[in-house]
Amino acid sequence: MVDEKSVEAQSHELHKILHEIIIEGMNLDEQFQVAIIIDKLPPSWKDFMNALRHKTKEFSLESLITRLHIEEEARKHDMKEEVLLVSNNKKNHNSNRNQTPAALKTNGKNMKNQNKNRNNNN
Repeated sequence: MVDEKSVEAQSHELHKILHEIIIEGMNLDEQFQVAIIIDKLPPSWKDFMNALRHKTKEFSLESLITRLHIEEEARKHDMKEEVLLVSNNKKNHNSNRNQTPAALKTNGKNMKNQNKNRNNNN
């Protein structure tokens, strides 16, 4: 599987292939099918893949696809939040750039003349 395509869609494609193999007469245990789909998850899903592999309770193919759907939706939601956060940070950073803190602003007096007067008084 690849990151560029929906994991749920790719798992359905893989399920169709496995189903065709079964139709041809080869017996594939459902847990074997689940293991195949888990092993084919994209690299960015490594943590989720490891969590699924270490589940002690066996689950059905349908349950796996449901879990993949839920995880994919959660990842999409997290990505949207991350994009919004970065976008808001850029806006705040750019607007803060245009604002000089009051402590750094000059008081309107000619600074060069002040220094000349100080040097002349010494």
